[in-house]
Amino acid sequence: MHERARGEGGFLTIELMVAIVLVSVALLALMAAYDGAFTSLHSSGQTSSAGLLAENQLELYASLPYASVELDSATLTSVKSTDANYSTDEASLPGSGSDVSTTGCGSTAQCSPVQTKTGSDHHSYKVETFIRLLANPTATSRTEKVVTVVVRDESRAGAPKVVTLQTAFDAGP
Repeated sequence: MHERARGEGGFLTIELMVAIVLVSVALLALMAAYDGAFTSLHSSGQTSSAGLLAENQLELYASLPYASVELDSATLTSVKSTDANYSTDEASLPGSGSDVSTTGCGSTAQCSPVQTKTGSDHHSYKVETFIRLLANPTATSRTEKVVTVVVRDESRAGAPKVVTLQTAFDAGP
């Protein structure tokens, strides 16, 4: 019996090492989960903030008379020739309608095709607005103005799209 106790002299050390390895693996797994949760939380916060900017832009147009839903033609021409993202986004819009623009609209938020705005998360976003005149699919004699708002994250390389919202306005009967 005395020999058996001496044969198990390092057993406690082995148990301790196994326990340390198991706790280390568990802590690493928790750290990875926290990292994933942080990334997901940041992404959803950014989407929420960008979505609010897009909604505000669409609400601006909803508050205007139908005839005033348009962009400034001089600014629109300038943006199309200098902003590659704007041109690419416009080319990917559905339908083949024409731009809705007018001269002398100015540089107000309702007339500007591209704006830089600060979101509720205090980050800077590029807000692109497109207004196209399309045939109304339910009424053959009327057209509607389709407003698309694309919000891009200017702080990331390539200014990736964060959110795109679209709505249509009809002049009514």
